[in-house]
Amino acid sequence: HLGQEEMSDQTRNRLGEVMMIVKRSGITYLLAAIYILIFSIGAQAGERIVIAGDPCTIPLAKKLGEAFTKKTGTMVDYEQGLCRSGISKVIDGKADIGLSTFNFSKGQLHDTLTRTVVGKAPIVMVANKSNPVADLSKSQVHDILMGKIRNWRELGGKDLEIKNVMLPPCVVETMTHQTESYGGTANLNKMAMPGNPMVNTNLLVAQNEGAIGMQLYGHDDESVKVLRINGVLPDAASLSRYGYYEDYNIITSGHVSSSVKAFLDFARSDEGKRIMVAMKHVPGE
Repeated sequence: HLGQEEMSDQTRNRLGEVMMIVKRSGITYLLAAIYILIFSIGAQAGERIVIAGDPCTIPLAKKLGEAFTKKTGTMVDYEQGLCRSGISKVIDGKADIGLSTFNFSKGQLHDTLTRTVVGKAPIVMVANKSNPVADLSKSQVHDILMGKIRNWRELGGKDLEIKNVMLPPCVVETMTHQTESYGGTANLNKMAMPGNPMVNTNLLVAQNEGAIGMQLYGHDDESVKVLRINGVLPDAASLSRYGYYEDYNIITSGHVSSSVKAFLDFARSDEGKRIMVAMKHVPGE
C-alpha cells in the first residue's frame, strides 16, 4: 500500500491524470489506466542516483535528496568518506555525483569532470560559551592564524592560550590561503581528534575554554557560540564583506542521466535554495 504521505509529487500528478482518463472515457478504459499508473510508479521506483561526499557536504545533500525524492520519486543513496572522496568515486564510476566544499582554481579538477557551484558554505569561528569575546576583526583572525595573537587577553578576553581547532583538510587550506594572502605564514597550532570532524570541532571547543574552532556554518551546535567577524554573521547580504567561505560543489563526469540533471535543477530551484538557507548555506544565483 502506497500511503498519501509516501507518494511523490510526480506519482500524485500521474494518479490525477489517470482519474481524468477514467472520468472522460468510462469504465472500459479503467484497466488501461491502472496499467499506466502501475508502470509509472514502477519506473520511478527503479530510478536511483548515488551521491558521494564527506562530513562537510553529506548533511545538506541528504536534506536536498529527501525533498527531491518526495518530489520526483527518484531514490538517492549516500556514501560518506574522507574529504574529497566523492570526487574520486565519480572518477572511478562508483557515484553519479561527488560533493566537495573547496574553492577550486582553474585546472585543479580533471578535464573529464564538470563542476557546478550551487552555493557557498560559510566558514565561521566558534568559541567556548564561557568565552566573553563575541566579535573579531578580520585582522585579528589573520593574526591568530599567523601566531601573532596567542592569548585571548589580547582580544579583551580571559588570560587563556588560544588553541586552534580546524577542519582538515579543506578548511585548513582555505584559511591558510586567505591568511597568507595578507602576508606572513600561517602558524596552525591546531587541536584535532579522530572521527567526524564536524562533530569533533564542536566537541573540542566545548571542552576547551581557550579553543577557537573553524567550522562550516550550520554544523555548529548549541554547545558552542559563533563569533561575529567585523560585526556580522554570514548570509547572502553580508557574505562578500564577511569573506570566509567555500564553494559547495556538485561534481559530475561525462554525460549525466536525466535523474542527475533533475537533481542539479532541483538544487538550484527555489525549493532547493530554501533548504540551503535553512542549513545556513548561501545559495547561488
